Amino acid sequence: MYQTQKIIEVQLQAGEKIISAVSQYLLIRDCSHTVTLLAKTQNRELGTELKKNDVVPLSGFATIELYNHHSTAVTLKYQLTDIPVNTQSDAVAISGAVEVHSIREPVTIDAIQQTVPVSFSAPVSIDNWPAVQPVSGKITVGNLPEVQAVRGEMAITNLPAVQAVNGQVTVGNLPQVQQVSGQVAVARSDALASAVIPLEQAMTTQLLAADSQRQSVLVQTDKALFIGGEGVDNQTGIYIAAGESMTLDTAAAVYGYALEGATVRTLAEVRHG
Repeated sequence: MYQTQKIIEVQLQAGEKIISAVSQYLLIRDCSHTVTLLAKTQNRELGTELKKNDVVPLSGFATIELYNHHSTAVTLKYQLTDIPVNTQSDAVAISGAVEVHSIREPVTIDAIQQTVPVSFSAPVSIDNWPAVQPVSGKITVGNLPEVQAVRGEMAITNLPAVQAVNGQVTVGNLPQVQQVSGQVAVARSDALASAVIPLEQAMTTQLLAADSQRQSVLVQTDKALFIGGEGVDNQTGIYIAAGESMTLDTAAAVYGYALEGATVRTLAEVRHG
């Protein structure tokens, strides 16, 4: 028989168990979480959940199992002894009011077992907060609807004059005839040069050469078209839908690309000398 065995410290992984011979008493000296005790004989079986400072009499049992029934590891310190040993419970019951005058050392609360109601007899105000709060790290805001309601004016600043666009830009729902309010200035030109350019399927073709005298060019297509600089394709070009047109204010060379081929008409306005 055991007398007083030294304290044994083990770490049980999730679902792991240890089997041990027994003495008269099992003492749980320390435990990071609860464990399950399974004690068996030929005639009876004992199963219970143990925590820190629990003492279990084991008279009549031949072996015991200590089992981690949690999904995380548990660190366990236990002792088997034939001598009754009293342990002091972590819980302290206080039946009367307690007045605390001072705390000499910091107190850390790891967990609160039950909900603690908090109430105030008067409103609580927090003053002297700066208008802008410094934030370190990331802030995640969730549960926002896809469409946000905005009241009043919304100002968006710090945008560059020219925006870089990656991919296709589609402008739809424009009426064929646009209403113009106010004056419209039309620059003088020497001539309007038109051309019809057939585009082969999925092949980049030059629509207009560079011309420093050109003020603008109207591009119209009978099939889906992508326009841009040299080497343009359906990934980098500006998209013009079939039967639509677009005016470009550029003197640079203009290229076109059509996945299914297209017939493109151009009308260039040449600047007056």
